[in-house]
Amino acid sequence: MKANTSIILDSRKKLKNGLYPIKLRVTFNRTQRYYPADLSLSQDDFKIIMGANPKGENKTIRLKLNALEQKANKIIDEISVFDFNAFKKKLYSNQNVREDVYHYYDQIIAKQKNEDHFGTASNYTSSLKSLKKFRNKLKFNEITVDFLKAYEKFLLDEEKSISTVGIYVRPLRAVINNAMEDGTLSKDFNYPFGSKSKLKYQIPTSRNIKKALTIAEIKLFFEYNAEAKSWEEKALDFWIFSYLANGMNITDIAHLKYKDIDGEYIKFIRTKTKNTNNVLSPISIFITDELRTIINKWGNSEKKKENLIFPILNSNDNAEKQRAKVQQFTKMVNKYMKIIAGKVGINKPCTTYYARHSFSTVLKRSGANVQYISEALGHSSINTTKSYLDSFEDDTKKEMAKALTAFK
Repeated sequence: MKANTSIILDSRKKLKNGLYPIKLRVTFNRTQRYYPADLSLSQDDFKIIMGANPKGENKTIRLKLNALEQKANKIIDEISVFDFNAFKKKLYSNQNVREDVYHYYDQIIAKQKNEDHFGTASNYTSSLKSLKKFRNKLKFNEITVDFLKAYEKFLLDEEKSISTVGIYVRPLRAVINNAMEDGTLSKDFNYPFGSKSKLKYQIPTSRNIKKALTIAEIKLFFEYNAEAKSWEEKALDFWIFSYLANGMNITDIAHLKYKDIDGEYIKFIRTKTKNTNNVLSPISIFITDELRTIINKWGNSEKKKENLIFPILNSNDNAEKQRAKVQQFTKMVNKYMKIIAGKVGINKPCTTYYARHSFSTVLKRSGANVQYISEALGHSSINTTKSYLDSFEDDTKKEMAKALTAFK
């Protein structure tokens, strides 16, 4: 009896990205075993690729899958008495590549860049570079609790912060999670992440350094008179725009179009969530007089619906160039806001992050519901919102402490 092979879409378990893993199915003596093809697709894409005459990239994928099945059938022909273990050993003769953590990193980075997720690709690249400094070569089975503790110590000895440790280790955890989901790692892999109480490695988190201003400090910015048409004026206006527009970040400001203006409101979906599988609700912002003034002052004169409101980007720019322009614009805003902060006597960097955090914190101090603030920020979780909310001013704490003994 000869073993039979087929390429299948394993629809038993959907991956986090909404796709399904492609696998080689081998059937012998009524027993079936599945072997990952290091690829995941939607059901529709799989039908196209496996259909008649796929074109372009679909054809390339089809040829790759055909090559895998041809290799499997050749191995089956070479085995005199078929045995699943012998088959698996020959199929994964390049197992060293599959076990290589850095090879897996490279695949994810390439995929993120291909999907125009350059920020995510940059995070993985930073993590990869750091890991390579610690260990030149790395296999999945070497990632243990002791390995992660040693890597954390290495980073701290390099005077990296606890926050940086988390930034570097989270992509590594994501790599392992992906490798487990697509079958690269077997079910008996000893997953090292978890809680310390269960003798696992817990990614350290540092207490956020709150980046919020008091309402008195914000007032100083509103009262500051910058030279007309200078970078000081532009930086101040865009900082104030961010603060008044629900803490909108520069990326979202840069991508606003005139079609997002709906009467008295701006309604938009955050750039970072547009390509997710989540059901998205637009963020709605009331256009105050200050916001309208900034739009009229710095906005494009051509107010066609598909035109960008602000000339930060060019609609013909690719995603990588757009990201570079947003970074440069943000850098300039932060540079001049630091200068203005010094002039008005605020001893804080006052970056665009401060505008976003200040928006949420001022609302909190005014008694706004956390659920409302979460919705205004476009967060999917209230826990994320809570990390943005600063503690009350020290003077408020003092007054509350006095109230406890008001009977004296």
